[in-house]
Amino acid sequence: MALEKIIISGDPYSRGSQYGEKAKRLIERSIDIYQKLFLKSSGVDWNKAVDLSKKFVREIKNYDETFIEEMKGMAKGAARTFEEILTINIRTEILYGMKQHGEGCTAFCALPEITSGGNTILAQNWDYKPWAAETTILLQINQEKGPDILTVTEAGQLARFGMNSAGQGICNNFIQCEIDGKNMEKGVPTTFIRRKALSQEKYCDVIGTILHTPRSFSANYLVATSEGDSINIEATPETVYVVFPEKGLLVHANHFKGAGPGYYGVMRTGLENSIYRDRRVEKELTKKAGEITIQDAMVALRDHFGFPYSVCRHPDEKKPVQDQWRTNASVVIDLTSRILWIANGPPCQEGYVRCAFDTKK
Repeated sequence: MALEKIIISGDPYSRGSQYGEKAKRLIERSIDIYQKLFLKSSGVDWNKAVDLSKKFVREIKNYDETFIEEMKGMAKGAARTFEEILTINIRTEILYGMKQHGEGCTAFCALPEITSGGNTILAQNWDYKPWAAETTILLQINQEKGPDILTVTEAGQLARFGMNSAGQGICNNFIQCEIDGKNMEKGVPTTFIRRKALSQEKYCDVIGTILHTPRSFSANYLVATSEGDSINIEATPETVYVVFPEKGLLVHANHFKGAGPGYYGVMRTGLENSIYRDRRVEKELTKKAGEITIQDAMVALRDHFGFPYSVCRHPDEKKPVQDQWRTNASVVIDLTSRILWIANGPPCQEGYVRCAFDTKK
């Protein structure tokens, strides 16, 4: 089954209003879910979460005031408060900065020198709580200034991962270091950094956006361009570590790889499967080097080594519901052709659907 696609356009407030109206039911569901999840997973009730979100307003406004306008428009369109929309956009900081440990996601980029058609292929399995699939959408943002964006995200959030019409793409993975959760309000939440980076026309500005933004929490950004390059940025609140492709291939899961031998980040639950997941993808694709196709990328994302803690993630039924994870969406992006293939769930169970920018404004 294909993801619901929502198209928004115009000035920031208008885009937000359209988003809120078109995704009203899903945004309501997202808010309802997080009201319960914050308390169960991090011991943070909804009122405390909203209070925390308010502390980020100044930094977000200084960073890009249009994001504030877009969220205000979304709140009006969805008949919710601005604070509610803001709060679901900083769920990473609330959940993982306050208490809970994160896990999933495996991403990679195959450059033109190792792909069959000479195209740049960027791909990711997005692993998260199974219920998040209820509110996952494909959002097309037609911007008045800057390239259009096609992003997979949770309803109500500004962006997660995807590509833009200029051929720039981003995948995003959870990582965590020892300083995460401290003085978060002095930085910009990861959702807004992803959206800002996806709004850039040029590859150097995508990278620069991530490097030069004060960050509230660690995040891994695997960026790529249709021009035939890719770079992985492990961005913490204080520094960045960079990982480059080797022989045309760049793979990343949820542990630090660029900080030097022996450092993987916080020794949290989920790190143990991260260490082998990216090597599994690397092994699968290296065998195909020089002739990697979109189908080969899909095969790599279906890997079940270490099941259920595999590249294609499935819930561990022995764990409490709030601690279960699965692959909620699997995406393969041909940046050269500006085409996405999306599996709405674990790719071993769901077929990939071809998606592209809708030219109707």
